Amino acid sequence: MNFTQPRVRMLSILSVILLVVGCASYYLFRHSGAPVDEGFAAEQLNQGGLEDIGTLAAPEVEKRLNYLIQDTGETLRSLELISGAQLSLTLSTTEPEVEQPLQYEPLFVPFTSAQLKAELASIQGLRFTQRLFAEGSEVRLDTSRLDPLWKRAATPEEPAAEQYLPQRLRFRDGSEKAFAELKVSPQVESDDTISSHDTFALSVNKSLASLGLTVAYRSYPAFKKVVLDKDHPKVTLDDGQSFQLTALGDDSASVRLSTPKLSTFVVQGLDDAGRALYSNGNNARAFPSDSDIAALHEYYNALLQTKDDLKQLKTGQAVQQQLQRLTEALAAQVGPLKNTEVDYRFEATPQRIVIHVLDPMEDNTVEFAQVDNVLAAQARYIALDRNAERYGFIDQAGQWLIKPRWVQVQDSQMADTYALFSPEKSSDPESEWQALRSQLAYFPAGSNTLVELPFEYITEALSNGLLLVEREINGPYGLYDAKRHRFVLPMKFVDPTVTDNVFVARLGKRTDATEGLYGAYTLDGKEILPTQFSGIEYREGVLYASSVDRSRQDVFDLQGKRINLQGDNVIGRFVGQQPLLVQDTKSRKFAFIDRQGARLPIKLPYDEVTPFSNGMAVVGRDGRYGAIDLAGRLQVPLDYNQISAFQTHYAAAIRADAGSGLVLISRDNKVIKELGSYTSLDVPDNGNEARYYVRDPNDSDEYLVYDADGNLVKTDE
Repeated sequence: MNFTQPRVRMLSILSVILLVVGCASYYLFRHSGAPVDEGFAAEQLNQGGLEDIGTLAAPEVEKRLNYLIQDTGETLRSLELISGAQLSLTLSTTEPEVEQPLQYEPLFVPFTSAQLKAELASIQGLRFTQRLFAEGSEVRLDTSRLDPLWKRAATPEEPAAEQYLPQRLRFRDGSEKAFAELKVSPQVESDDTISSHDTFALSVNKSLASLGLTVAYRSYPAFKKVVLDKDHPKVTLDDGQSFQLTALGDDSASVRLSTPKLSTFVVQGLDDAGRALYSNGNNARAFPSDSDIAALHEYYNALLQTKDDLKQLKTGQAVQQQLQRLTEALAAQVGPLKNTEVDYRFEATPQRIVIHVLDPMEDNTVEFAQVDNVLAAQARYIALDRNAERYGFIDQAGQWLIKPRWVQVQDSQMADTYALFSPEKSSDPESEWQALRSQLAYFPAGSNTLVELPFEYITEALSNGLLLVEREINGPYGLYDAKRHRFVLPMKFVDPTVTDNVFVARLGKRTDATEGLYGAYTLDGKEILPTQFSGIEYREGVLYASSVDRSRQDVFDLQGKRINLQGDNVIGRFVGQQPLLVQDTKSRKFAFIDRQGARLPIKLPYDEVTPFSNGMAVVGRDGRYGAIDLAGRLQVPLDYNQISAFQTHYAAAIRADAGSGLVLISRDNKVIKELGSYTSLDVPDNGNEARYYVRDPNDSDEYLVYDADGNLVKTDE
């Protein structure tokens, strides 16, 4: 909420100096000796100001003076109606009937000229984009790094009015020109400045390398901050500025200020947490100072004297000159401060009012010697023929290398490779839609002839110039070497994933079909696992492969060697240094193996064993469960009906014969917390993101949610 001086009514003679009240219900000052009603009839008045009095005939000059005298007298009489107003703080403690969620505004933190200058000096790497056409080009500045600074240098309701002036234009062919020499005038203002989001046109279609830029902006050189509350409702500064909180309560506040005439002030209401409450509006009133009113009295007397001197002055021109001299003399008598009263409405009653008084804005400039083109240097550039509405390619001098013939041309993820869009004939001649056919093509080194590529889409750019490519939507994928322009893996795979140096996919021609089995390959095309598996997952340097009938799972290293024994079925995954759980498919006995496939000396005389999670594995026998550590020691005895996977610190468990009562236990079997009767669990392995849902003991229809460490996260609402 910011305000400059409200202009309600301005006397025609002192139009730059004296502001008077326009609302007859509000006056503050006593000035004895206010003039009585002059009693002029309508035919004795000539409405107007001082500016043209010198052109009037003698009888009209007197009527004009009558009008100015009456106008000034009416104002002085209005100011006399109410005098000696006494101010006191009005407090209201009315509570809102219904509590509503409050909105807040950003806290206003002024950014002075010095701060802004320092921030601008640190800005590096400004850029612009350039579009090339057959006959010229367009440039758009990227001011995203500057815009936050302009916002901080402005007030909430008055955005910064920065202007951008391009200077020297430096082209990729080594030439330079002044912006004024190449600008296209219809799209740029006469003073060559542009706003931050405007595009400016150039008369040449050569690619720019960089440009110099001057930015003109306005900022506040300094400010004063004043805080008012019910205990400190008034502040007066050494320079005469005064601030008074006159009312507070019922979601509103009123303040009375006396501030420099050319200054701007911003008012915010803060709650007890220091947040700025959203303002629903305000109402401002301005009134003159004592010195302003004194000058107005002097002006009134001067008008009367001028009327008395009409016979000596003789001409309207002489009258005008005399009044102008009087006006200039009175200008020195007016006060430097403006008086304003403002009522604010908030969504709640603020605890305190913060006022920032900003010095008059000053003009500044900043120079950016080099603003670079986003478009990198190339042997050729995409350009548009706007008349034909077709794209082609030009050289660095702006000459056509390939004449326009595509409705769109786009860069791709591969150097010197482009997506070309051409119209296709529609099967419905009355259709308004025109289908487009896309094709990827590239320029071989040293050539300006496009060569079409045998695929339509680049799905992902990998390292060393490798591309995961697709022939068509839902079509097959392959692995393409963009440097040598050859396939590393042919386009006969679907559902591909590429992680590190491993390519996993299944054979097939259509992604939406279920045919084919999975295989794994290195990114140089070497086979790791043949396409003989119903699924393959790559994780932490090894491959987990499922048999065709999904009855068993094996783990392989990246040379394709099986890590687990032939008769073992893999359960779970290697995680960090934790061993992997396997089970003999015939004997059903469990074991743990390391990453080399060696069985660990951990005895597992249990019916059930789960993979390790955070260093603990849950085991069970005869329907009772406990947990072992990495050495195989039974740290949690078989005293539980259920134990979930251990999180970083604890596990959730149900003690034997305890119904559904859920407790948190530590690794050494200490009960950390009793949670209550659980309804469901969400428990990941080897993490600490578990959520436990238990019945609210105070309301059986509600539930409580606890995190992995037993902290209450939320209640059901």
